[in-house]
Amino acid sequence: MSNPPTTYVIGSGAGFAGDRIEPAVNMARSGTVDAIALECLAERTLIAALRNRQANAQTGYDPRLRRRLAPLLAATGKRCRVLSNLGAANPAAAARAVRKLAAEAGAGDLRVAGVVGDDLANRVGEIEWMEPTAGGEWIGAHAYLGIDPMVEALAAGADVVITGRVADSSLFAAAPVHAIGLEHAALAGALTLGHLLECSGQLSGGNLSEPGVPDLTPEEYARIGYPVGELQRDGSALIRLLDGEPGRINVAGCTLQLLYEVHDPRAYITPDAVLDFSGIEFEQTGPNRVRMTGARALARPERLKVIGFLARRGLVADIEIAFAGTGALARARNAAEILRLRLTREMNESDLRIDLVGVNSVLGAASLPLAAEPPELRVHVSARCDDAQIAQMVEDEVYTLTISGPAACGSVRSERRPRIESITGFIPRERVPTHIEWGHE
Repeated sequence: MSNPPTTYVIGSGAGFAGDRIEPAVNMARSGTVDAIALECLAERTLIAALRNRQANAQTGYDPRLRRRLAPLLAATGKRCRVLSNLGAANPAAAARAVRKLAAEAGAGDLRVAGVVGDDLANRVGEIEWMEPTAGGEWIGAHAYLGIDPMVEALAAGADVVITGRVADSSLFAAAPVHAIGLEHAALAGALTLGHLLECSGQLSGGNLSEPGVPDLTPEEYARIGYPVGELQRDGSALIRLLDGEPGRINVAGCTLQLLYEVHDPRAYITPDAVLDFSGIEFEQTGPNRVRMTGARALARPERLKVIGFLARRGLVADIEIAFAGTGALARARNAAEILRLRLTREMNESDLRIDLVGVNSVLGAASLPLAAEPPELRVHVSARCDDAQIAQMVEDEVYTLTISGPAACGSVRSERRPRIESITGFIPRERVPTHIEWGHE
């Protein structure tokens, strides 16, 4: 039996469902990456997948599956493994679709595994929910799985592993853990690297603006490379770009990504370990090359996190109306106050949000003071409505401004969506069994 490798190279092929495809294909074509992980699942995409599966039991996976994987599988062959959570609400059906797609791409010998078990829709009563759930209708509930079932699939010979809900860091850590056999501090390094890679271009210069440092150019942003990580057996890692790809990997960007969506850097809870980021150090070792050391972890938690989706009665109405030209700000503020006076006669103010897009719609009271009057802006109303009649009333009040409100407004945009709440829960891990379904079966 050959010794495990001392270094494993994992690439970040996607950071969300709609991410670009070329960076992952470039990694596969480079021949320098052992596996590519594609993070393609969030609450909003999982809700859409659940709706699709409800309409057709053979769907429920990411509808971009063909567009994303056709060019990638043609480039990877059996040399580079692929892991993705684009199975969404139906990883078994996604695995079958990927197997068929691989055959069409001339890669029919690929073994495609679907990880099944995260779906807890029929067991919502066994979950300890953190918020009240009475008065709603469950759409679905999914546990955040860890690396174990993905490692099992890889050990069984999978070239492609398709999952539903797994922790993002676990999706990126599974392949190196399987290849190198990591545990303890080294496992902490794999999971920490996974956390760093999970947002693709956000680690290589995207969403990064530093004081006194020019941003990437539009041409560089348009071709930005996604990061790869070279994980060592001691849990340290080198984060870099492929040679020649534009981007910016530096200590500042790595530090910001380390803290991304982290409430407690000393106790970042994943299904596989509780990570302690307080000892992490980054060192710039060259252009677009940063070394990470110091990963630590405590034992894995006894319970798995669950995300549940609960449909509440009623709907949310979002409506905007534009003001432009001289005095636009004053007219928009008048319009906002008119809407508040009119709408609170029919509904609670706590069910309303009225703001000015371009002035205070993102930061609210913490918005910067205006240095000059904006040339144009939009009044935005978001209303939690008990029924369609209330939503129609809100929309009608906004349209009424066009003839009975401040001058020179228009360009009304309106949409309605269901009231769906994401609720967190927990369940003992031993009550979430998983298994593998192969795409060729």
